[in-house]
Amino acid sequence: MNIARFLWNNRIQWGIVEGDEVRAIQDNLYEGAQAGTRLCALSDVRLLAPIDVQTNKVPAIAANYGEKDQRDGPGIFMKQPGTVIGHNEPIVYPRIGRSIIHEAEVGIVIGRRARHISVSEAMEYVLGYTCVNDVSARELATSDLGAGTSMRWKHFDTFCPIGPWITTGLDGDNLQIQCRVNGQTVVDGSSSGMIWNVAELVSWVSEVMALNPGDVIPSGCPGVDEINVGDTVEVEVEGIGTLSNPVAADV
Repeated sequence: MNIARFLWNNRIQWGIVEGDEVRAIQDNLYEGAQAGTRLCALSDVRLLAPIDVQTNKVPAIAANYGEKDQRDGPGIFMKQPGTVIGHNEPIVYPRIGRSIIHEAEVGIVIGRRARHISVSEAMEYVLGYTCVNDVSARELATSDLGAGTSMRWKHFDTFCPIGPWITTGLDGDNLQIQCRVNGQTVVDGSSSGMIWNVAELVSWVSEVMALNPGDVIPSGCPGVDEINVGDTVEVEVEGIGTLSNPVAADV
């Protein structure tokens, strides 16, 4: 099931996408949602990021692919609300940017309030998955180190495309992840390569902060590459679909 947030008839609402149609949601969005009556054609709506940043947050995971070394868990950082954009919305290349990179990731969408959740019960709190592009200004990664780390390189507006919708019923630990720039595949990986799996990530984050229905946890990326003004970046996750965003100059 694909659960979408969209603009239709000048209203922001949620619905279920079935093929080329959008249907109303019966029951609660986060518990037992089912497709109801037909609302409109998919082509009649503008898809929005499937998260309400006024009520939900994006705690992102760092360094979840490669060597585990001696860490007991991954890094966590927050994507500020202004970073979130939806399908087909432009990623704005910062005026001070020199090396902007894409990071194609599986986004874990929370379905129930979770705090101090064990690994064994964590999957009971997962609603589904979505595509995330954790865009980053790579050259700024070390420039703010010193008295404190600002994570400025992760926080530019439009640096967290999410979408096109939330898909339920998938195995989040075994999904192919691809990123294409201008139609060329530059990253081809799988969430099976994660050091910490979905259940471990949900448990890990829930020990730091309470997770609420609708929160999205980007789970880390299997590879990166640069993007430039004029590019089109596509993040495709198996079973979900494709999140596409053009890259535009800051004006």
